[in-house]
Amino acid sequence: MQSCRLLRIMKKKAFLFPGQGSQYVGMGKTLCQASQTASELFDQASDALHLDLKKLCWDGDIATLTLSKNAQPAILTTSYAMYRVLTQELGLRPDFLAGHSLGELSALTCAGAIKFEDAVRLVQKRGEFMSLQQGTDGAMFAVMTREIDQIRDLCEQETDADGIVSISNYNSNVQTVISGHRANVQRVVDALEQREIKCRELNVSAPFHCALMEPAANRLEQELKNYCFSAPKIPVLSNVTAMPYASAQEIASLLVQQVTKPVRWVESMKYLRRANVEYCVELGPGHVLQSLMKRNYAEIKVFAYDEAGDPDKLKAFVEASYIPFLSRCMGLAVSARNTCYDNDLYQQGVITPYNRLRTMQDAVEADGRKATEQEMLDGAQLLKTILDTKGCPAAEQAERFADLLSDSGMEQKLVLPF
Repeated sequence: MQSCRLLRIMKKKAFLFPGQGSQYVGMGKTLCQASQTASELFDQASDALHLDLKKLCWDGDIATLTLSKNAQPAILTTSYAMYRVLTQELGLRPDFLAGHSLGELSALTCAGAIKFEDAVRLVQKRGEFMSLQQGTDGAMFAVMTREIDQIRDLCEQETDADGIVSISNYNSNVQTVISGHRANVQRVVDALEQREIKCRELNVSAPFHCALMEPAANRLEQELKNYCFSAPKIPVLSNVTAMPYASAQEIASLLVQQVTKPVRWVESMKYLRRANVEYCVELGPGHVLQSLMKRNYAEIKVFAYDEAGDPDKLKAFVEASYIPFLSRCMGLAVSARNTCYDNDLYQQGVITPYNRLRTMQDAVEADGRKATEQEMLDGAQLLKTILDTKGCPAAEQAERFADLLSDSGMEQKLVLPF
């Protein structure tokens, strides 16, 4: 069977979700003021957490918001609310989802792998477990260099019986983060600075994504037994593997591993590029991931939904890429493999309805307008007749009609009667 997925001509897209550190006082307020859906989601999260999330995010102080047990559910809620608003308003269907650290849980929530209320409770616990490591004399530094091997070699040299240091984040081609015991981390930093490589300490409560987080990972492993996961409805990239989750069964295991293993963000972005993703949308507070993508792959356009003006730019960009509904019907009709060799039947079931489609599209273009809802329904029915006559299997027809709605921007606006 010839797959319609091979014939998709809309731009592939990915949604990106930031992690802890992106929070700021006021995040989500403008969104909730403009969207009842977003406001209700903040209320749902508040009920699940027994915490006034709106007050925390909008009226609290940054120190309280930055506490891991507060920041993690606040960021996830903001990200999920943006996702819901965006998909409702523009009807976008992402091809991939990817989140940085905590953002991976936001991505799994948006993909339907875990219920929203469960997700906010889970990340609150995750934040609490990570906070228990605050007593550890640890540190994290961002290192600005392309020389990854140098960093890796120094980390191995400076790990000893008294402490460890390792790479915790592969953020971009020019930024890598190291974590571990402060003394060991400082020795690596000193060696790098002697080589005139810039290093910057990160203001974090604990050394994340390294072996020092093992106690938090163990607690998270037990906590995850209280939740049910489903297979993601949209491919979600794992920070541990830089590949999409293969099944629901591996979600808990990979989330536990993520706490102590490095975030492979560069490889995740490379995966998206190889998958021919042409643009991304960052959903969550700030625009850190937008900046990282620009450093890694400047040719991939990134919109930050929290950035002033970007939602309007995204809407204009998406609408400009939509294909006229009747034109897409014609393209899908022509590309379908034919198994009908009865000339009379082919004339009646393929040629005649195709000519009707072309006449309808010519009329729409001559009037300088978009097709009406009835014209689109009529066009879809003509396409159905053509596909049936050509002997197109039901599963392939379903893919073609899904792409028809997506490629024309009608996914959330038009319901087909078949």
